[in-house]
Amino acid sequence: MRKPLSVSKRQEDTGVPLHDISQVSYLIELSIGTPGQSVKVAVDTGSSELWVDPVCQTSQSLSEAEECIANGIYDPSRSDTFEDLNSTNTIPYGIGAVQIEYVSDNIAFPDSTINLTDVQFGVATASRQLNEGIMGLSFGGNTPEADLSYNNIVDELYLQNATQSRAFSVALGSSDSDNDSVLIFGGIDTSKYAGPLRTLPILGPQNGETIYRYWVQLDSIGATVDGSSHTYDSSSLPVVLDTGSTFCSLPRAVVNGMMEDLDGQIDRQGQVLVDCSQVDNEDTFDFDFGNITIRIPYSQFVVQANSEVCVLGAIPDDQIALLGDSFLRSAYVVFDQNNMEIAMAPYANCGQSEQRIPDEGVSGVEGACDSANNDGGGDSGGGDDNAGSRLTASMLGLLSACISVPVVVDLL
Repeated sequence: MRKPLSVSKRQEDTGVPLHDISQVSYLIELSIGTPGQSVKVAVDTGSSELWVDPVCQTSQSLSEAEECIANGIYDPSRSDTFEDLNSTNTIPYGIGAVQIEYVSDNIAFPDSTINLTDVQFGVATASRQLNEGIMGLSFGGNTPEADLSYNNIVDELYLQNATQSRAFSVALGSSDSDNDSVLIFGGIDTSKYAGPLRTLPILGPQNGETIYRYWVQLDSIGATVDGSSHTYDSSSLPVVLDTGSTFCSLPRAVVNGMMEDLDGQIDRQGQVLVDCSQVDNEDTFDFDFGNITIRIPYSQFVVQANSEVCVLGAIPDDQIALLGDSFLRSAYVVFDQNNMEIAMAPYANCGQSEQRIPDEGVSGVEGACDSANNDGGGDSGGGDDNAGSRLTASMLGLLSACISVPVVVDLL
Protein backbone atom coordinates (compact mmCIF):
# COMPACT_ATOMS: atom_id res chain seq x y z
CA MET A 1 0.00 0.00 0.00
CA ARG A 2 1.15 3.52 -0.70
CA LYS A 3 2.19 5.44 2.39
CA PRO A 4 2.22 9.22 2.78
CA LEU A 5 5.60 10.90 3.14
CA SER A 6 6.63 10.60 6.76
CA VAL A 7 8.01 14.12 6.95
CA SER A 8 6.48 17.31 8.23
CA LYS A 9 2.92 16.61 7.22
CA ARG A 10 0.37 19.17 8.31
CA GLN A 11 -0.45 16.99 11.32
CA GLU A 12 3.16 17.38 12.45
CA ASP A 13 3.04 21.12 11.92
CA THR A 14 0.30 21.42 14.52
CA GLY A 15 2.71 20.16 17.15
CA VAL A 16 4.42 23.52 17.63
CA PRO A 17 3.62 24.42 21.24
CA LEU A 18 6.37 26.99 21.60
CA HIS A 19 5.08 29.48 19.07
CA ASP A 20 1.41 28.49 18.60
CA ILE A 21 1.54 28.90 14.83
CA SER A 22 -1.89 29.18 13.23
CA GLN A 23 -2.40 26.15 11.02
CA VAL A 24 -3.95 26.46 7.59
CA SER A 25 -5.71 23.48 6.07
CA TYR A 26 -7.03 23.24 2.52
CA LEU A 27 -10.28 21.28 2.59
CA ILE A 28 -12.86 20.29 0.01
CA GLU A 29 -16.41 19.13 0.62
CA LEU A 30 -17.65 15.73 -0.49
CA SER A 31 -21.14 14.24 -0.37
CA ILE A 32 -20.78 10.56 0.50
CA GLY A 33 -23.45 7.86 0.40
CA THR A 34 -27.16 7.71 -0.42
CA PRO A 35 -28.58 10.04 0.75
CA GLY A 36 -25.45 12.17 0.70
CA GLN A 37 -23.58 13.01 3.90
CA SER A 38 -21.40 16.12 3.84
CA VAL A 39 -17.77 15.60 4.84
CA LYS A 40 -14.76 17.90 4.42
CA VAL A 41 -11.34 16.39 3.78
CA ALA A 42 -7.84 17.81 3.33
CA VAL A 43 -6.36 17.94 -0.18
CA ASP A 44 -3.08 15.99 -0.19
CA THR A 45 -0.92 15.45 -3.27
CA GLY A 46 1.64 13.63 -1.12
CA SER A 47 -0.49 10.51 -0.58
CA SER A 48 -2.93 8.37 -2.57
CA GLU A 49 -5.77 7.28 -0.31
CA LEU A 50 -9.06 8.88 0.68
CA TRP A 51 -10.23 8.29 4.21
CA VAL A 52 -12.77 9.97 6.50
CA ASP A 53 -13.93 10.10 10.12
CA PRO A 54 -10.86 10.81 12.27
CA VAL A 55 -11.42 10.19 15.99
CA CYS A 56 -11.87 13.79 17.08
CA GLN A 57 -11.17 13.09 20.76
CA THR A 58 -7.52 12.41 19.89
CA SER A 59 -6.93 15.83 18.31
CA GLN A 60 -4.07 17.80 19.82
CA SER A 61 -6.20 20.63 21.20
CA LEU A 62 -9.80 21.54 21.99
CA SER A 63 -9.97 23.91 19.02
CA GLU A 64 -8.76 21.18 16.67
CA ALA A 65 -11.31 18.75 18.13
CA GLU A 66 -14.06 21.29 17.48
CA GLU A 67 -12.85 21.80 13.90
CA CYS A 68 -12.71 18.03 13.47
CA ILE A 69 -16.36 17.66 14.48
CA ALA A 70 -17.38 20.57 12.25
CA ASN A 71 -15.84 18.82 9.22
CA GLY A 72 -18.62 16.23 9.33
CA ILE A 73 -18.94 12.50 9.90
CA TYR A 74 -19.79 9.75 7.42
CA ASP A 75 -22.00 7.06 8.95
CA PRO A 76 -22.08 3.96 6.71
CA SER A 77 -25.24 2.66 8.39
CA ARG A 78 -27.15 5.67 7.05
CA SER A 79 -26.25 4.97 3.41
CA ASP A 80 -28.27 2.72 1.11
CA THR A 81 -25.26 2.26 -1.22
CA PHE A 82 -22.59 1.39 1.37
CA GLU A 83 -20.62 -1.85 1.01
CA ASP A 84 -18.14 -3.24 3.54
CA LEU A 85 -15.03 -4.52 1.71
CA ASN A 86 -13.77 -6.51 4.72
CA SER A 87 -10.25 -5.16 4.50
CA THR A 88 -8.18 -2.92 6.77
CA ASN A 89 -5.02 -0.83 6.68
CA THR A 90 -2.90 1.44 8.87
CA ILE A 91 -1.52 4.70 7.46
CA PRO A 92 1.24 6.47 9.42
CA TYR A 93 1.95 10.19 9.12
CA GLY A 94 4.77 12.40 10.37
CA ILE A 95 2.94 12.68 13.68
CA GLY A 96 -0.18 10.61 14.10
CA ALA A 97 -1.61 7.60 12.32
CA VAL A 98 -4.96 6.20 11.26
CA GLN A 99 -6.41 2.71 11.17
CA ILE A 100 -9.06 2.31 8.49
CA GLU A 101 -11.62 -0.18 7.25
CA TYR A 102 -12.14 -0.15 3.50
CA VAL A 103 -15.65 0.44 2.21
CA SER A 104 -17.20 1.46 -1.08
CA ASP A 105 -19.96 3.99 -1.59
CA ASN A 106 -21.10 6.76 -3.89
CA ILE A 107 -19.27 10.09 -3.79
CA ALA A 108 -20.57 13.35 -5.23
CA PHE A 109 -19.24 16.88 -5.39
CA PRO A 110 -21.80 19.39 -4.06
CA ASP A 111 -23.37 21.71 -6.66
CA SER A 112 -22.36 19.39 -9.50
CA THR A 113 -24.02 16.67 -11.55
CA ILE A 114 -21.12 14.29 -10.95
CA ASN A 115 -21.94 11.25 -8.82
CA LEU A 116 -19.26 8.56 -8.68
CA THR A 117 -20.47 5.08 -7.78
CA ASP A 118 -18.78 2.28 -5.85
CA VAL A 119 -15.70 4.28 -4.89
CA GLN A 120 -13.31 2.57 -2.48
CA PHE A 121 -12.07 4.59 0.50
CA GLY A 122 -11.27 4.20 4.17
CA VAL A 123 -13.33 4.85 7.28
CA ALA A 124 -11.24 5.42 10.38
CA THR A 125 -11.68 3.01 13.26
CA ALA A 126 -8.89 4.62 15.28
CA SER A 127 -6.68 7.64 14.77
CA ARG A 128 -4.10 9.59 16.69
CA GLN A 129 -3.40 13.33 16.46
CA LEU A 130 -5.33 13.74 13.21
CA ASN A 131 -8.20 16.21 13.13
CA GLU A 132 -9.30 15.90 9.49
CA GLY A 133 -9.81 13.20 6.90
CA ILE A 134 -7.51 13.20 3.89
CA MET A 135 -8.08 12.94 0.15
CA GLY A 136 -4.86 11.64 -1.38
CA LEU A 137 -4.39 12.71 -5.01
CA SER A 138 -1.18 10.88 -5.88
CA PHE A 139 -1.00 7.79 -8.10
CA GLY A 140 -3.75 5.19 -7.75
CA GLY A 141 -4.15 1.58 -8.79
CA ASN A 142 -5.06 2.28 -12.41
CA THR A 143 -1.56 3.48 -13.35
CA PRO A 144 1.48 1.26 -13.94
CA GLU A 145 3.50 3.69 -11.82
CA ALA A 146 1.47 2.93 -8.69
CA ASP A 147 1.55 0.17 -6.11
CA LEU A 148 -1.91 0.92 -4.74
CA SER A 149 -4.12 -2.14 -5.19
CA TYR A 150 -7.30 -0.21 -6.02
CA ASN A 151 -8.45 2.83 -7.98
CA ASN A 152 -8.34 6.07 -6.02
CA ILE A 153 -10.44 9.20 -6.52
CA VAL A 154 -8.34 10.50 -9.44
CA ASP A 155 -8.73 7.13 -11.19
CA GLU A 156 -12.47 6.94 -10.56
CA LEU A 157 -13.12 10.41 -11.95
CA TYR A 158 -11.40 9.31 -15.16
CA LEU A 159 -12.78 5.77 -15.36
CA GLN A 160 -16.35 6.91 -14.71
CA ASN A 161 -16.05 9.57 -17.45
CA ALA A 162 -16.32 12.54 -15.13
CA THR A 163 -13.01 13.82 -16.52
CA GLN A 164 -11.13 13.09 -19.73
CA SER A 165 -7.76 12.68 -18.07
CA ARG A 166 -6.12 11.62 -14.83
CA ALA A 167 -5.03 15.20 -14.26
CA PHE A 168 -5.98 18.13 -12.05
CA SER A 169 -4.80 21.62 -11.21
CA VAL A 170 -4.38 23.37 -7.89
CA ALA A 171 -4.37 27.04 -6.92
CA LEU A 172 -3.98 27.48 -3.17
CA GLY A 173 -4.13 31.27 -3.43
CA SER A 174 -1.88 33.80 -1.77
CA SER A 175 -1.45 34.07 1.99
CA ASP A 176 -3.32 37.39 1.82
CA SER A 177 -6.59 35.80 0.72
CA ASP A 178 -8.78 33.05 2.12
CA ASN A 179 -11.32 32.65 -0.68
CA ASP A 180 -9.48 32.06 -3.96
CA SER A 181 -8.28 28.47 -3.53
CA VAL A 182 -9.57 26.01 -6.13
CA LEU A 183 -9.00 22.43 -7.24
CA ILE A 184 -10.02 21.56 -10.81
CA PHE A 185 -10.21 17.91 -11.84
CA GLY A 186 -9.51 17.49 -15.54
CA GLY A 187 -9.08 21.18 -16.18
CA ILE A 188 -7.18 24.41 -15.66
CA ASP A 189 -8.15 28.01 -14.95
CA THR A 190 -6.09 30.37 -17.11
CA SER A 191 -7.14 33.27 -14.88
CA LYS A 192 -5.14 31.85 -11.98
CA TYR A 193 -1.64 32.32 -13.39
CA ALA A 194 0.59 34.60 -15.45
CA GLY A 195 2.64 33.65 -18.49
CA PRO A 196 2.78 30.22 -20.14
CA LEU A 197 2.55 26.92 -18.31
CA ARG A 198 5.91 25.15 -18.41
CA THR A 199 6.11 21.38 -18.05
CA LEU A 200 8.51 19.22 -16.06
CA PRO A 201 8.73 15.42 -16.30
CA ILE A 202 7.62 13.50 -13.24
CA LEU A 203 10.69 11.65 -12.01
CA GLY A 204 10.83 8.02 -11.01
CA PRO A 205 10.92 6.86 -7.39
CA GLN A 206 13.43 8.65 -5.16
CA ASN A 207 15.10 8.11 -1.78
CA GLY A 208 15.12 4.33 -2.10
CA GLU A 209 11.35 4.06 -2.56
CA THR A 210 9.71 1.95 -5.26
CA ILE A 211 6.55 4.03 -5.66
CA TYR A 212 5.89 7.10 -7.76
CA ARG A 213 5.12 10.49 -6.30
CA TYR A 214 5.05 13.97 -7.79
CA TRP A 215 8.84 14.34 -7.94
CA VAL A 216 10.38 16.96 -10.24
CA GLN A 217 13.92 18.25 -10.68
CA LEU A 218 14.74 21.58 -9.04
CA ASP A 219 17.78 23.26 -10.59
CA SER A 220 18.46 25.79 -7.84
CA ILE A 221 17.10 27.93 -5.03
CA GLY A 222 18.39 31.43 -4.49
CA ALA A 223 17.35 34.90 -3.47
CA THR A 224 17.09 38.32 -5.04
CA VAL A 225 17.91 41.04 -2.51
CA ASP A 226 17.84 44.70 -3.54
CA GLY A 227 18.04 43.64 -7.18
CA SER A 228 21.08 41.38 -6.71
CA SER A 229 20.66 37.59 -7.04
CA HIS A 230 22.60 34.70 -5.56
CA THR A 231 22.15 30.92 -5.36
CA TYR A 232 22.27 28.71 -2.27
CA ASP A 233 24.55 25.69 -1.99
CA SER A 234 23.05 22.18 -2.25
CA SER A 235 19.91 23.48 -3.98
CA SER A 236 19.95 21.32 -7.14
CA LEU A 237 17.95 18.21 -6.28
CA PRO A 238 14.67 16.32 -6.79
CA VAL A 239 11.70 17.75 -4.86
CA VAL A 240 8.21 16.40 -4.27
CA LEU A 241 5.17 18.70 -4.49
CA ASP A 242 2.91 18.17 -1.49
CA THR A 243 -0.21 20.17 -0.64
CA GLY A 244 -0.46 18.17 2.59
CA SER A 245 2.57 19.87 4.14
CA THR A 246 2.38 23.38 5.52
CA PHE A 247 6.09 24.15 5.15
CA CYS A 248 8.86 23.18 2.74
CA SER A 249 11.54 20.71 3.80
CA LEU A 250 14.87 21.74 2.27
CA PRO A 251 18.56 20.88 2.73
CA ARG A 252 20.11 22.45 5.80
CA ALA A 253 22.53 24.45 3.64
CA VAL A 254 19.59 26.06 1.81
CA VAL A 255 17.69 26.87 4.99
CA ASN A 256 20.85 28.31 6.53
CA GLY A 257 21.25 30.56 3.49
CA MET A 258 17.66 31.74 3.78
CA MET A 259 18.17 32.34 7.48
CA GLU A 260 21.23 34.49 6.82
CA ASP A 261 19.39 36.55 4.20
CA LEU A 262 16.57 37.15 6.68
CA ASP A 263 18.93 37.68 9.63
CA GLY A 264 17.06 34.93 11.46
CA GLN A 265 17.97 32.25 13.97
CA ILE A 266 17.05 28.60 14.31
CA ASP A 267 15.27 27.32 17.41
CA ARG A 268 15.34 23.92 19.11
CA GLN A 269 12.42 22.72 16.99
CA GLY A 270 14.32 23.36 13.79
CA GLN A 271 12.24 26.38 12.81
CA VAL A 272 13.86 29.60 11.64
CA LEU A 273 12.67 32.61 13.63
CA VAL A 274 12.77 35.94 11.82
CA ASP A 275 11.86 39.53 12.57
CA CYS A 276 8.21 40.15 11.73
CA SER A 277 9.16 43.17 9.63
CA GLN A 278 9.95 40.57 6.94
CA VAL A 279 6.23 40.09 6.30
CA ASP A 280 6.42 43.39 4.41
CA ASN A 281 9.65 42.57 2.55
CA GLU A 282 9.26 42.13 -1.22
CA ASP A 283 12.73 40.67 -1.85
CA THR A 284 12.28 37.16 -3.26
CA PHE A 285 13.29 33.55 -2.86
CA ASP A 286 13.76 32.15 -6.36
CA PHE A 287 12.96 28.51 -7.17
CA ASP A 288 14.44 27.70 -10.59
CA PHE A 289 13.22 24.58 -12.40
CA GLY A 290 15.17 25.25 -15.59
CA ASN A 291 12.34 26.40 -17.83
CA ILE A 292 10.35 28.21 -15.13
CA THR A 293 11.31 30.23 -12.05
CA ILE A 294 8.84 30.80 -9.22
CA ARG A 295 9.79 33.95 -7.31
CA ILE A 296 8.27 34.11 -3.85
CA PRO A 297 8.35 37.41 -1.96
CA TYR A 298 9.65 37.11 1.58
CA SER A 299 6.24 38.42 2.62
CA GLN A 300 4.63 35.24 1.23
CA PHE A 301 7.26 32.85 2.62
CA VAL A 302 7.30 34.12 6.21
CA VAL A 303 4.54 32.91 8.54
CA GLN A 304 3.40 35.22 11.33
CA ALA A 305 2.73 33.14 14.44
CA ASN A 306 1.68 36.07 16.63
CA SER A 307 2.41 39.77 17.02
CA GLU A 308 6.00 39.06 18.08
CA VAL A 309 7.08 35.80 16.43
CA CYS A 310 7.44 35.01 12.72
CA VAL A 311 8.95 31.88 11.17
CA LEU A 312 10.40 30.93 7.80
CA GLY A 313 8.20 28.71 5.63
CA ALA A 314 10.93 26.04 5.42
CA ILE A 315 12.57 23.63 7.84
CA PRO A 316 15.98 21.93 7.43
CA ASP A 317 15.93 18.32 6.24
CA ASP A 318 18.86 16.61 4.52
CA GLN A 319 16.89 13.39 3.92
CA ILE A 320 14.11 14.58 1.63
CA ALA A 321 13.27 17.80 -0.21
CA LEU A 322 9.61 18.73 -0.21
CA LEU A 323 7.77 21.81 -1.46
CA GLY A 324 4.69 22.38 0.68
CA ASP A 325 2.07 25.09 0.92
CA SER A 326 4.55 27.89 1.63
CA PHE A 327 5.83 27.33 -1.93
CA LEU A 328 2.61 26.22 -3.61
CA ARG A 329 0.71 29.38 -2.67
CA SER A 330 2.91 31.24 -5.16
CA ALA A 331 2.53 28.72 -7.99
CA TYR A 332 -0.26 27.39 -10.18
CA VAL A 333 0.38 23.68 -10.62
CA VAL A 334 -1.08 21.05 -12.95
CA PHE A 335 -0.58 17.42 -11.91
CA ASP A 336 -0.89 15.34 -15.10
CA GLN A 337 -0.65 11.58 -14.61
CA ASN A 338 -1.63 10.81 -18.21
CA ASN A 339 1.41 12.61 -19.60
CA MET A 340 3.58 11.99 -16.52
CA GLU A 341 4.39 15.66 -16.16
CA ILE A 342 3.91 18.64 -13.88
CA ALA A 343 3.02 22.00 -15.40
CA MET A 344 3.71 25.19 -13.49
CA ALA A 345 3.40 28.97 -13.72
CA PRO A 346 3.52 31.88 -11.26
CA TYR A 347 0.23 32.20 -9.37
CA ALA A 348 -2.01 35.15 -10.11
CA ASN A 349 -5.73 35.85 -9.82
CA CYS A 350 -7.58 37.86 -12.44
CA GLY A 351 -10.96 36.14 -12.51
CA GLN A 352 -12.14 32.74 -13.71
CA SER A 353 -11.65 31.09 -17.10
CA GLU A 354 -11.75 27.30 -17.02
CA GLN A 355 -10.93 24.88 -19.80
CA ARG A 356 -10.37 21.16 -20.20
CA ILE A 357 -6.87 19.73 -20.10
CA PRO A 358 -6.21 18.48 -23.65
CA ASP A 359 -4.89 14.99 -24.36
CA GLU A 360 -1.44 16.33 -25.23
CA GLY A 361 -1.16 18.28 -21.96
CA VAL A 362 -1.00 21.99 -21.20
CA SER A 363 2.55 22.96 -22.14
CA GLY A 364 2.64 26.57 -23.34
CA VAL A 365 -0.97 27.42 -22.49
CA GLU A 366 -0.88 31.13 -21.69
CA GLY A 367 -2.30 32.57 -18.50
CA ALA A 368 -4.77 35.43 -18.73
CA CYS A 369 -3.17 37.52 -15.97
CA ASP A 370 -0.63 40.26 -16.62
CA SER A 371 1.61 39.59 -13.64
CA ALA A 372 2.15 37.12 -10.82
CA ASN A 373 0.41 37.41 -7.43
CA ASN A 374 -2.25 39.73 -8.86
CA ASP A 375 -5.22 39.35 -6.54
CA GLY A 376 -7.37 41.93 -8.23
CA GLY A 377 -10.01 39.34 -8.95
CA GLY A 378 -11.05 41.01 -12.19
CA ASP A 379 -12.84 38.94 -14.80
CA SER A 380 -11.01 37.51 -17.78
CA GLY A 381 -11.66 35.26 -20.73
CA GLY A 382 -15.28 36.24 -21.20
CA GLY A 383 -16.49 34.59 -18.00
CA ASP A 384 -19.99 34.92 -16.60
CA ASP A 385 -20.40 37.34 -13.70
CA ASN A 386 -22.42 34.67 -11.88
CA ALA A 387 -19.61 32.53 -10.49
CA GLY A 388 -22.02 29.99 -9.01
CA SER A 389 -23.81 29.48 -12.32
CA ARG A 390 -20.55 29.20 -14.23
CA LEU A 391 -19.21 26.66 -11.76
CA THR A 392 -22.32 24.54 -12.16
CA ALA A 393 -22.20 24.81 -15.95
CA SER A 394 -18.61 23.60 -16.06
CA MET A 395 -19.73 20.33 -14.49
CA LEU A 396 -22.69 19.56 -16.75
CA GLY A 397 -22.39 16.38 -18.79
CA LEU A 398 -20.05 13.48 -18.18
CA LEU A 399 -17.53 14.69 -20.76
CA SER A 400 -17.70 18.40 -20.02
CA ALA A 401 -14.64 20.57 -19.60
CA CYS A 402 -13.72 19.90 -16.00
CA ILE A 403 -14.88 19.68 -12.40
CA SER A 404 -14.10 22.80 -10.42
CA VAL A 405 -14.16 22.32 -6.66
CA PRO A 406 -13.86 25.23 -4.22
CA VAL A 407 -11.23 24.68 -1.55
CA VAL A 408 -12.07 25.84 1.95
CA VAL A 409 -9.18 27.51 3.76
CA ASP A 410 -9.52 26.38 7.36
CA LEU A 411 -7.48 28.49 9.80
CA LEU A 412 -7.19 26.63 13.06
